[in-house]
Amino acid sequence: MENIETKITKRIATALDTEFARDIHHKAYHDVIVRQFGSWNVNLQDEFFYNSWKPESHEIILNNHTSCGYCSIEHKPDHIYVHGLVISPDFQNRGIGSKILKELIEESKQKNIPIRLQVLKENHAHGLYRKLGFNDTNETDTHYEMECKSCLLYTSPSP
Repeated sequence: MENIETKITKRIATALDTEFARDIHHKAYHDVIVRQFGSWNVNLQDEFFYNSWKPESHEIILNNHTSCGYCSIEHKPDHIYVHGLVISPDFQNRGIGSKILKELIEESKQKNIPIRLQVLKENHAHGLYRKLGFNDTNETDTHYEMECKSCLLYTSPSP
């Protein structure tokens, strides 16, 4: 069997990506929302999506040149904040999210700053984040707030 290498890239989102991103959002979050809140309300989810979607602050994730998700990552002077990392269920469990997070972890090591994010309590991505070194720093009624401090370079104490 031939081993085909997967190439994961990102490009800046445009207004033309809005409906693609909405579709991916709804597919990726449907089961999470039903598990956590008991039902899916498309109008409410449209509102959540459109309130957070701004093409200029998002990137489209590509798997071998095929759009498979989107992300919004803010690079602040003292930390990196992952506002969203959404992969289509058709492309999940292929290491795409892990690759993007590992790249952020390398950046955070170079800059010696933590990565922060929040995740819905019923989102299976919580396990991935923990596996990659993120720890829960706070818990709300609906989310775990997480931070990857283990991503930072170890600095030995001065003698």
